[in-house]
Amino acid sequence: MIVTATHLKINSFSGYFRFILHAMKVKRQLDKSDGLLFLTLKGTRTLSGWKDISSMKAFRNNDAHLQAMIAAKKMGIATSKTWECDEKPSWDDAMAKLSSD
Repeated sequence: MIVTATHLKINSFSGYFRFILHAMKVKRQLDKSDGLLFLTLKGTRTLSGWKDISSMKAFRNNDAHLQAMIAAKKMGIATSKTWECDEKPSWDDAMAKLSSD
């Protein structure tokens, strides 16, 4: 399984407004995505699991999510990590992975 953890540190009130608008569009895209095994949200953090790298990239590099990634540069600082694992990681494990180099 491919797992991706993300965090967007928003730097302004208008950034939160933009984030919510993009998040709603991304959610609609996710509802139609093939290969999504799980998605957990916690504020501006996400943890998702995908059946394979091609499923994850098909979602990440298209439509609403692509537009959200472009817009994120105006909202704040985005970080993400993608790795392979056998089971869904805990939030603590995912956030430790996200903050490591």
